[in-house]
Amino acid sequence: MNRDLSGSCQCGAITLTFSSPALLTYACFCTSCQKRTGSAFSMGLIIPTDALRVNGELTSWSRTSDKGTTNTRYSCADCGNIIYGVDDSGMGLAKLQAGLLEDTSDLEPEVYLFARSKQHWVNLPVHARPFDTQPEDPMEMLSAAQTYREAR
Repeated sequence: MNRDLSGSCQCGAITLTFSSPALLTYACFCTSCQKRTGSAFSMGLIIPTDALRVNGELTSWSRTSDKGTTNTRYSCADCGNIIYGVDDSGMGLAKLQAGLLEDTSDLEPEVYLFARSKQHWVNLPVHARPFDTQPEDPMEMLSAAQTYREAR
């Protein structure tokens, strides 16, 4: 994914673009993501926050993670779609909701988080490296994503 990407929320009030390649694409099976999406997992892209351009009115909601960091989710003020999230780690990264992109044909999770909570019917690709939780060291996720890209 090295091209400019764009997307929008369900109602179109929020539009977004970013031109920086995603550092990784993930699927998260944690119970919080399952509740938030009403599905078996969420899917997102980790991108530099300063590469993301969002137009439209956002609302925000924050919660404290299991690790004690504050996670803030930004949503469309009209339809409520979550657009992206950030945490207070100071790393300058955003977790962009993958389904918002206009073209999702190239998206494939490279990292699988909270595999211990995945539904029994979810089968991961052979080359996937599932993490039981979210690794303490973000470099573990980046390394796993790189290994997955090379194995494809």
